[in-house]
Amino acid sequence: MVRRTTLEIVAVVSLLVRAEGFCSKFGPGATRADERARSERTPSAIRLAPDSTEGCRESRVSRTRREWIAGSLAAATTACSALTSSPASARVVSAPSRSSSRVESSPERDELLRALDSKSSNDVVLGCIDKLVPTNPAKDFSQASFDSALDGEWKLLWYSTSNFSPLLKLPINTLRPDSYQYFGDVATREVGRGRVAQGLNGGVLSALGPGTQLWLSSGAASREGSPGALEIYPPFRLQLGGGVGSGRSKRTIVEADSDADFRAVNGRSTEAQLAPKNEYEQIYMEDFGAGSLRISVITKGDPVIVGEMFVHQKV
Repeated sequence: MVRRTTLEIVAVVSLLVRAEGFCSKFGPGATRADERARSERTPSAIRLAPDSTEGCRESRVSRTRREWIAGSLAAATTACSALTSSPASARVVSAPSRSSSRVESSPERDELLRALDSKSSNDVVLGCIDKLVPTNPAKDFSQASFDSALDGEWKLLWYSTSNFSPLLKLPINTLRPDSYQYFGDVATREVGRGRVAQGLNGGVLSALGPGTQLWLSSGAASREGSPGALEIYPPFRLQLGGGVGSGRSKRTIVEADSDADFRAVNGRSTEAQLAPKNEYEQIYMEDFGAGSLRISVITKGDPVIVGEMFVHQKV
């Protein structure tokens, strides 16, 4: 059963790439039940910004192509779900590193690391986050200090209730890809100035070739008066290439010039396409270099992903 499902996943990934569509961080649609589940468990330290409405224009992507891609996304979700026997623990997608000697410990930080190490349930991890966020060492950072701390490569350790990538739900480590975020100088080198990126590599994606990485990038700018809040804006690009620093060229699979276009490619409803731009807030961030922790939440935008929370560690 596992072998058969693994082959199905590999086949679906290949189809998604050939079809020029792939499920990503700002990706496939979820049910209203998923949205309600996210809203029911947001840490008390977080206050979600009210939504506003932007105009939605007709997607440049043809209806036939959108339907094909949406169907492929559904197939990927179904295939990956067949392997997800323990969704709560599967949300801890990588063990935290403790190799940095510069990191300053605290009881709240140690408690979160223990929860991640033991692959604790979402309720336990979220409880640890509730305790840690008020100690945020970056809460008084200037914009320049915040940008400097954010600069670099960050590995995903945990996510809350997301369907942003069914591949990250795979409970088998050899199949689950690693997920990274890139900011500042490294993002400029890889995807261009003024942009941020997410990368998926390894695991089942190795079937696409050694060292292959899927890149999703977008424009990003800090919200005025709030250094930790990033406004995400187009163009959105999904590309296939090599890992960070590999020098391999990236082939563009999908490019969308508006939020509505990109959400349409990902099978979003009209309501979701009408939602404002995504806003991504860093609610806890350390500046110790490698080993630093960062906790972030999507506070505004696409209703499918608003309330999503992530824990990353700097590489």
